Amino acid sequence: MYEVALGYVVGSAASLLLFRAWIREDIVSGTLDMLIREDYVRSWIDEEGIVQLSKLDEGIPDVGEITPEVWAQFEKIIQEMKEEDEDYEEDDTP
Repeated sequence: MYEVALGYVVGSAASLLLFRAWIREDIVSGTLDMLIREDYVRSWIDEEGIVQLSKLDEGIPDVGEITPEVWAQFEKIIQEMKEEDEDYEEDDTP
């Protein structure tokens, strides 16, 4: 009985040692495939045929400071949205 258990343990250890690179590669590729499918990571193939990966927040450019003109446009849009909401609430009869 002990021989069977010992054989199982030794066989499991040997298989892990022999196939550890393949197991690790399978786990990593499965995880990356899942991240790409769920849109946490983007992938593309470059000119040399190499698959490139990037996180979603790496592709967002830095816009720097927002100018006063842009703030004025934002405030105007927000004001228009508030006015539309007020008009909609007043016309709330069934």
